[in-house]
Amino acid sequence: MTHYELELPALVSNSPLGFLAALGILQLTTHDLDQPARLSWRGPEAPAVLHTHRPLTHQALADLLGSHLPDDPAKEPLPLVPGILSLPRTGPSDALRMPIDTALHHLRTHTQAERDHNTPTAHWFTALVNQLGIAPIEKNTGDVRPARGKQPVLYTSSTPLFGRGGQMTLANNWAKAAQECRKDPTHLLAALTAWRRVDGYAGANLDHHSTGDAHMVSQGKPTQQGVPGATWLALHAFATFRLTGDTAYAQTTSWDRATPNGALTWPIWQPPLTTTSITTLLEHPLIRTPHPEPAKLHNLGVTAIYAAPRTRLPQADGPLQLGNRTHPRTATKPSSAP
Repeated sequence: MTHYELELPALVSNSPLGFLAALGILQLTTHDLDQPARLSWRGPEAPAVLHTHRPLTHQALADLLGSHLPDDPAKEPLPLVPGILSLPRTGPSDALRMPIDTALHHLRTHTQAERDHNTPTAHWFTALVNQLGIAPIEKNTGDVRPARGKQPVLYTSSTPLFGRGGQMTLANNWAKAAQECRKDPTHLLAALTAWRRVDGYAGANLDHHSTGDAHMVSQGKPTQQGVPGATWLALHAFATFRLTGDTAYAQTTSWDRATPNGALTWPIWQPPLTTTSITTLLEHPLIRTPHPEPAKLHNLGVTAIYAAPRTRLPQADGPLQLGNRTHPRTATKPSSAP
């Protein structure tokens, strides 16, 4: 069977936003292609490569991805699995943080729908709503303390891949990214080929360059400069990561809590992998081992591992830093394109 490769020059392996955007492409194209697309990397600090069973140009891929943009992002940010990001709030400011009983009810409903109609709703719900990391909501986050003598209501958490601050929620960040892409569809093509930053667009705390320091912008004063297309794609990558926890602490695949604010840790690989295979690789113990044996990583097809700590802003989570290569530590020349 014939296979086709499409290099994605804007999605480089040492960028957390680039890595996540590449995974997001797989999540979206899975529903459009006859056979699942696969992903590989040219090497450390090198672009992603999309492998498909039919030829695609960058514009054709951008059009395919754009077909998943919501018609009304404010009403339903995620039409791929409607009814998750559009949930009404049940207490705290983020609707994805809900009483555990409510979450279990939603999960039963979504699981039955997935069995009956082969929809991915339950999979997405468990990737965005963590029922294994639960706690009462503190008063300063918008919830009221329980009456004396009553048990506090336990609320779910969401994915730590998304950094929160102020009134930020995953739903409104998803909606804003989609709105920018609907306003200018060329953002999706730019996400694949050459990023174009937008003044005043904040992104979703996945890219430290979006903070827009004064010396980086023409106005000479700080302003947000996010990449809407890459951000919208990256948010879809969250379905690749499995949420876990022990009720006291929420966790997810590839999230390392060894640093004060946490860090995204990810490998890049040479053999083309489907999204299911990527999840398996992300969860492999060697990826999280402090000093893994190079030969064993080579056997997994891993060519590098990166870590991007989350920064901290006053009273808010900050964006992820640029990825720091933790393996191999010596400089490696990226392999050239064929």
